[in-house]
Amino acid sequence: MGFMSNGRVNIVITNRKLRYTFHKNNKLDGLEEHGELKLPPSVLEDGKIIDKAVFSEQIRQLVQEHKWKRKKLLFAVPDDTVVIRQLDVPAALTREEARGYIETQLGSSIYLPFANPAIAIDFLEKQGDMQQVLLFAYPKEKITDFMEVFEEQGLRPIVADLTSLSVYRYYMSTRQEEKPHHVLLIHWNEDALVLTAFKENKPIFTRHMKLEQTNEEVQWDRTIDEYLIEINRIIDFYRYSITKGAAQIELLLVSGDFAGLPQLKGRLMEETVYKVEDFQKDELPAKYADVLGLATKNEG
Repeated sequence: MGFMSNGRVNIVITNRKLRYTFHKNNKLDGLEEHGELKLPPSVLEDGKIIDKAVFSEQIRQLVQEHKWKRKKLLFAVPDDTVVIRQLDVPAALTREEARGYIETQLGSSIYLPFANPAIAIDFLEKQGDMQQVLLFAYPKEKITDFMEVFEEQGLRPIVADLTSLSVYRYYMSTRQEEKPHHVLLIHWNEDALVLTAFKENKPIFTRHMKLEQTNEEVQWDRTIDEYLIEINRIIDFYRYSITKGAAQIELLLVSGDFAGLPQLKGRLMEETVYKVEDFQKDELPAKYADVLGLATKNEG
């Protein structure tokens, strides 16, 4: 079992559950084990650790049971407070210089709904002497709290990611056909619905909605009715506000652990003109798309 020392742990966190895989590499065929853990109530709220002692004990048990001590860890945090924004910076700047430039503008010309953000950037296209940049911002203390627990329990966290990016990465790595240019990811978990629009494989807009738990099947249709309205609003917003009428959503990609996802897919196929795809026919249950996508992320 010496190869196990080269593997890594991948964990996706929601406010109610924790999904994990252990892979011997960052390829999907490197999967060694997978599972899901239901978190006790009120351990996490709004993507933040509320009861650190209980969460830490949950992680301790996982590490001990699976012999993960000193293993590398990639983890994805809830997308509830992420900000994704397009900005322009001088085209002459390198990636690191652009990131530093944006940091100097925080609180003056660039405003975020929280202080002390962890930020990352991605380059889009150049327009003359300006470079379009995609800014990702997340409250740094939330990430730090998770990292502290993981480190205390013997894991070696090396990368934090967003769940929506992980799901889309899994889609990109498992579908061989030509990919559409404009995709709306409908990531519906028990506790939240996150709508993320991807343009040319880049996430350029996200909308998070906190949900009340709806485990009873009789409530699913009513819940789906309510949020189909919001999904259609985002589709229109993308077409008329983001792309200024130049493009529209081509694919609705459905994922998450909400038990009513098959009903949602059926409604989308009946009531919209867009192609609809999900992960129901994949080898593992569809809810594992997020952590499998995380498992394919490079560590650099």
